[in-house]
Amino acid sequence: MKIRRLEQKDIDKVVELWYDTSVIAHDFIPAEYWENNREVMSKEYLPNSETYLVEKDNEILGFVAMVDNFLAAIFVKTTTQGKGIGRLLLDYVKNLNDTIQLKVYSKNIKTVQFYKKNGFKVLAENVEEETGEFEYLMEWNT
Repeated sequence: MKIRRLEQKDIDKVVELWYDTSVIAHDFIPAEYWENNREVMSKEYLPNSETYLVEKDNEILGFVAMVDNFLAAIFVKTTTQGKGIGRLLLDYVKNLNDTIQLKVYSKNIKTVQFYKKNGFKVLAENVEEETGEFEYLMEWNT
């Protein structure tokens, strides 16, 4: 496995991975929400983020997107979850930052536990306007 920067040629595959994973991980949000955000993800979100991929045998297994010290996205292909890829990506961006903040839906219990296990603490709980769902603001520091 190797980690590398996102290239323009990767965007369609990364958006598919993001969509497929989002629909499953966020089953409390209608799939249409994720469908409606595909174009924003490919045209605005990814090109304006510092994004890294984990790749094995030319297959993208996961990615992490940072905007300054904000972890905007971390997604691992559903068939390879639980194999340390998320931790690998998280450790990679931890090595590049002294502080990382992120937001995660409070109903996404598995992911909240993942972040807590990796040193993140809940700073606040808010309601995301677009979905009406509660989310945690979490932070990690060196």
